[in-house]
Amino acid sequence: MNKYNQLEQTVGQKAYLDDYTFNWQLAFPKYWGIWLLMGVLWLLAKLPLSWLDRIGRLLGRLLYKVGGRRLNIARKNLELCFPGLTSQQRESLLKSHLKAVGFAVIEPGLAWWSSEEKIKQLCTIDGVDKIKQLLDQGQGILLCGLHMTSVEMVARALGLQVPYNLLYRVHDNPVYEYVSGKCRQKYQARFIPRKQVKDLLYFLQKGELGVILPDNDMGLKRSIFVPFFGVPAATITSPTDFAKQTGAKVAMIFYCRDEQGRYHIKCTAPLNSFPSGDPVADTARINSLIEGYIKQHPEQYLWLHRRFKNRPVGEAKIY
Repeated sequence: MNKYNQLEQTVGQKAYLDDYTFNWQLAFPKYWGIWLLMGVLWLLAKLPLSWLDRIGRLLGRLLYKVGGRRLNIARKNLELCFPGLTSQQRESLLKSHLKAVGFAVIEPGLAWWSSEEKIKQLCTIDGVDKIKQLLDQGQGILLCGLHMTSVEMVARALGLQVPYNLLYRVHDNPVYEYVSGKCRQKYQARFIPRKQVKDLLYFLQKGELGVILPDNDMGLKRSIFVPFFGVPAATITSPTDFAKQTGAKVAMIFYCRDEQGRYHIKCTAPLNSFPSGDPVADTARINSLIEGYIKQHPEQYLWLHRRFKNRPVGEAKIY
């Protein structure tokens, strides 16, 4: 019995989102503020999309005025990744990015509480039929995405097409985690805490679809330094590691939101010769594919994150 079969009793029948039962401690006064925010998101989800766009832009302008340290992080990221732009051009890109972030603040409500019909009207997905064919043949697939501002809506839309397993970070606020978990029950997906990576490996080995976002700096323990926009960036080798351990094929999933408010999602065909036997080359390849897509929609990538937080030995800190 291999190590994945040994997990059968612990994860094989586990319904992750069924674990979200209400704890009365969440009703304590210290959580009333976040409950109010959840109510606002619910109300906003009922508004016309044009109204939500205006609200997102207003939030973006507000973030530009009060963003503080996060604005400096974004400015530094843009300076490193787009050295060919003038400072004025980068500042304009930052403002466009904050408008996208402003909409991303209210987007979870739209994804959580919209009907299936509305989601299908808002989202188009290309390439998923090929993924389904491989899954029908018992082939596990690992989709590698990226931290664009439309991640939550993409998670909802993808689940309407095909069931999947997503490795995610548990939210620090228990009310947000409870509400999002209950709403995500309609996603046809397992949201697996990232510390339970063995569970994801189990489902990949069984021939299911997995999704990870490998473009954050997750620390030095599981990362190597490969270029990202020409800058050494600590990057996890999970796509290579997971494929080697489970036999899953690796593909990419890209997504953006256009000016009309529609979401465009594309699943690529599995990458040829991946893994190649060289984890450094494989990881650099994933970064290059992600970088290429970001260049098409640079305002929608999450530049507020400290992508270059950890540095190679001898290099000064960036932030």
